[in-house]
This record gives sequence, C-alpha cells and structure tokens, in this order.
Amino acid sequence: MTLRRYVLTLLAFAALATAPAFAREQPYLTAQDLDLVTILPPPIANGSDADREQQAVVLAAQRAASPERIEQAKRDVDESLDTMFAAVLGKPLPAASLPATMRLFERIGETEEVVVAPTKKAFQRLRPYLGNPEIKPLVRPSVSGSYPSGHTTHVNVAAIVLASIVPEKREPIWARVRDYAWSRVIGGMHYPNDLDGGARAGTAIAVALQSRPEFKADLEAARRELRQYLGLP
Repeated sequence: MTLRRYVLTLLAFAALATAPAFAREQPYLTAQDLDLVTILPPPIANGSDADREQQAVVLAAQRAASPERIEQAKRDVDESLDTMFAAVLGKPLPAASLPATMRLFERIGETEEVVVAPTKKAFQRLRPYLGNPEIKPLVRPSVSGSYPSGHTTHVNVAAIVLASIVPEKREPIWARVRDYAWSRVIGGMHYPNDLDGGARAGTAIAVALQSRPEFKADLEAARRELRQYLGLP
C-alpha cells in the first residue's frame, strides 16, 4: 500500500468513527423565527432578595425529597418521549415501533434546543447549585444559563402537542408536566422562576409551530400512528 493510500484509509476510518450514529432531525423553528428574549419577562436578578428566596425554595425541595424522589429526578434528566410520558399513556414508547411519532417529537426537541439556547445566554441567570454551595447538584449537572428551564420548555411543548393527539389523557399529561419540571428544582438545576419561564417559552413555541406546514404534516402522521399503537379510535 502506498503512503498516500494509507493516509486516505486512515482519514476514512477517522471520518467513520466521528460520524453521528444517526442524522439529527431539523428544528421546525430557530431563534431567528422566535426570539424568546422579547417575549419572556426577565428572570429574578442574581444576588437579589428574590434570588435568595428562590434559593430557599430549592433548598427546602432538596431536603424534603425522599431517596426515591431523587432517583426519579435523576431519571427525569432524560428528555425522551418515553421518559416524559410513557407511564401516563400506559405503554412503553419504543422508537422502532413509532417512527412518525419519534420524528415529530425529536424535531420538537431540536426546536426547543435551538430556540432556548440563545435565550439562556442572553439572560445569564446562574443555576442554583452554582449560586449557593448549600444547594447540591443531585442530578447530572448542567452549566448553561438557568432561565428559562430547557427541560420545562421541552416538556410543555411536548405536552401541548401530545394532548392534542391524545386528549383522553390531557389531565394526567399535565400532572406529569408539573412533576417532571419539579425534578429540575429537586436536582438543584433550576429555580421555580425558571420553570415559569419554561412554561411560557414552551407555550410560545407550541403556538408558533401551528403556522408551520411541515409541523402539521408530521403531527397528522404521528396522530394516526400513536392512536393506533395505543388502541384508540
């Protein structure tokens, strides 16, 4: 083998090793389409009296949490549809069985990420465990801005969409949203004020999605697939 061919072979293997296992879905919206900074109220200021009150709420939540609830908070770091809502729907939600549904909710997740990331950067709210050494990172730590909560944004968008597909489960879906979001407080990753921002952000994204033809097409495909999978007419 010539030196040139050897080098090309090494480069090819390196490219394969670093390539993603699968292509990520494209977001329905970007921050250019929906600027949350202009929509959301500003967060509580770092170091203010209100900030200290929020820290006290997080500390109280951590001290009150049972070991089982802390374990749940660790599981709730995962933002998959299965983790968020399988228990509510009464069946596991395997990706292999629900390709259209997973495509829809993966694109929703990508949308949340690209819309919320610059918003966090703009507001620069310090996370609880970074602002108070008494607050412990009880789940896998995140270091991006705390406001708005990305997990809460994501679960709110997902809940609005899922409840439109399975309105029979609307009440338990929203109960799960509140529980899932509170896991972020117990974990030391967010203040209650961040959850409020996430709920507003999620609602804004869900409303904006309604004007996207590609979202509507994906929603209808997921509706047919998921209702059939759940045995619903």
